[in-house]
Amino acid sequence: MRSDLSDAATNAGRGVHPRRLPTPERRGRLFTDLARAWWQWGKPEQTALALLNACQESVSEVRTRPAIRAMAVTLINQHPRVSGVQTLATTIGYRR
Repeated sequence: MRSDLSDAATNAGRGVHPRRLPTPERRGRLFTDLARAWWQWGKPEQTALALLNACQESVSEVRTRPAIRAMAVTLINQHPRVSGVQTLATTIGYRR
């Protein structure tokens, strides 16, 4: 389910250096935006990595934003064996 928009987002995100962003929330938002793009592109491994990176910067960006949490929960339920998914579940406090 690749779209031009998700392709553009992942390409744009590769050029952004997270440490140049001034706050943990903005760095977390960068990673959640990348996670959305990877998810739309059908890439669960990259989605999980981006969400874990977002959690490292600002866990509330994943735990408390409804659309991002829903994406994370769907990822956890649909791809439980993908690397990092169980760590993500623990980090956001998700239990089946």
